[in-house]
Amino acid sequence: LYLGVVLAAVVIVTGCFSYYQEAKSSKIMDSFKNMVPQVGSRDRAGGGEKIQINAENVVVGDLVEVKGGDRVPADMRIISSHGCKVDNSSLTGESEPQTRSPEFTHENPLETRNICFFSTNCVEGTARGIVISTGDRTVMGRIASLASGLEVGRTPIAMEIEHFIRLITGVAVFLGLSFFILSLILGYTWLEAVIFLIGIIVANVPEGLLATVTV
Repeated sequence: LYLGVVLAAVVIVTGCFSYYQEAKSSKIMDSFKNMVPQVGSRDRAGGGEKIQINAENVVVGDLVEVKGGDRVPADMRIISSHGCKVDNSSLTGESEPQTRSPEFTHENPLETRNICFFSTNCVEGTARGIVISTGDRTVMGRIASLASGLEVGRTPIAMEIEHFIRLITGVAVFLGLSFFILSLILGYTWLEAVIFLIGIIVANVPEGLLATVTV
């Protein structure tokens, strides 16, 4: 009985630890999403009256204004700017802020100065532009779609852990069956032999493996 209580306690503690790790990771990812609010100033009617809206409500053709500290809510073509610079490091890898102006400067949309891209940050100045793409149709959205479609391979540590688990399983089953047969040969009852079998197998299973590899 005491062995069962100890094993149950180990399993419960390991499960609680796993839940804590997953919850902590989820909270960290949620905090990243909320670091910069996804809002923008829209002037859909073109009458000069600006309203604050969420990025998910922006549609193609909206006239949007961004200023220093804002995150660009969609891909947009600049029609006016005043010292606007954006951080494209997450998209193109450029470490320096890039100037944005209404002038068309390059055939490549990633290089021209009159395009701002979704999820990049405006670091200084202000700019107004017309939304040309939203959601999955933006450059960042297409990159995310391509990345999510890739087949994810197993990491080296995952392969090593799987190999270790298979090895431990084989050893545990072999020792358990060996002691089961020896118990019967030595005259123990079936119940006692089964207890030996279960005890040997459980003793060889590393219940704390998950906590060990995640700490």
